[in-house]
Amino acid sequence: MAELEYSNEALEAKGLFYNKEFTVYVEGKDDPFFWGQLFSLAEIEAHIEDVGGKNELDKYIEKIINEGADFYVARDNDNSEFYDDTLNHERIISTYGYSIENSMYFYPSTIEIAISKFCRQKIDFSTEFNAWLSEFSNNLFDLIIYDIANNKFKRGVSIFGDNCFRFLKGQNSYTVCSNKINAFIDSIKANFTDDEINEVKNLVNQSEKDLWFLIKGHFITHALINLIKNSIKKAVGSSKSMTPDYLYSITVDCTENWKNRIDVKTIVERLLEIKKSA
Repeated sequence: MAELEYSNEALEAKGLFYNKEFTVYVEGKDDPFFWGQLFSLAEIEAHIEDVGGKNELDKYIEKIINEGADFYVARDNDNSEFYDDTLNHERIISTYGYSIENSMYFYPSTIEIAISKFCRQKIDFSTEFNAWLSEFSNNLFDLIIYDIANNKFKRGVSIFGDNCFRFLKGQNSYTVCSNKINAFIDSIKANFTDDEINEVKNLVNQSEKDLWFLIKGHFITHALINLIKNSIKKAVGSSKSMTPDYLYSITVDCTENWKNRIDVKTIVERLLEIKKSA
């Protein structure tokens, strides 16, 4: 059976059907709650619906660009500011960092609260987390450069992949191994010229964003899970299991102290501009 395809008019009217002023399409099932809270911070009533994947979301973007469709798309940034072919449009909204995970995982207080409840005692996780975040980001500098170069110059090499296991010091570790990273870069560097790599390094060094926001979000997940599990083990003396779904549940709320967070504040300011012009 052929997949049902809605007309632009039907897609535009979804928000009205749910008595919302905005209709917003997002990539996957993890996205509606994240984006919903940001629209709420901007005091925008939005119907937010996932479309089942990046390739599907690209079709909605094409409808906006080529057909003037009157709905909105909220998507992962994917470091698009470094690319020459990036599409910019008033009805396309992007995350501040690479993806929603970069914002979800950036602020340790929600994780600290969850760990403290889990351990039934107050756990100071923020100091350990902030030190880890800085070290983790800096150790991934070269991978960030090659990932951006790969997408910028269309080389088709998988840099970060879907998780960080192959670069960790061990499967239960939360730190990356410089030897593994260097060996990997040696295996792919022939795909790039020195001028291309230097061009990207200059772009990254000129960026105002913390390196953390340039790392592929899914790549971070398992290293952070290992860090949390290690913190729990130090506190209670035993290992505990943790899934990506659980990590999502304790990090997806990014509203606390949001006015002091450049990642969330930047998006909310963008949404407020859209609200004024709507």
